[in-house]
Amino acid sequence: MSEQKDDWRGMAFLGIGLAGIGLGGGLAAASGTMGNAAIAVWGIVFVMVTAIVRSPVAKAFAEKLRESPSETTGELAEGMYGELDELRARVLELEERQDFAERLLAARDGSNDAP
Repeated sequence: MSEQKDDWRGMAFLGIGLAGIGLGGGLAAASGTMGNAAIAVWGIVFVMVTAIVRSPVAKAFAEKLRESPSETTGELAEGMYGELDELRARVLELEERQDFAERLLAARDGSNDAP
C-alpha cells in the first residue's frame, strides 16, 4: 500500500513541476511575442496562481501530500478490517440461507417423486 502511495506522491510532484515549466515557457513565449503588453499577462497569471494555491482544494491536496503513509495505512486498515469482518459474516449467513433453501427444495422434490 505504501508503494502505491509513494508512486502517487511522485506523480503529483512530477505533474506540478511539469505544469510550472509549461506555464513558465508559455509566459516567456508571450513576453517575446507581445513585448511590454506581456506585463499585464504576467500580472493576471500571478493573481490566478496565487488564488489557486491559496484555495481550500490546494490546501487539502497539500495536507494529503504531507500525511505520512503509516498514518493513512493504519486508519484504512482498522476501517477495512471491520468492514471485511462484517462482509464475511453476511456472506456466511447467505451461504447458510442458500443451503437451507436447497435442502428444502430437495426435500420437496423428493416427496413429489414418491407414488
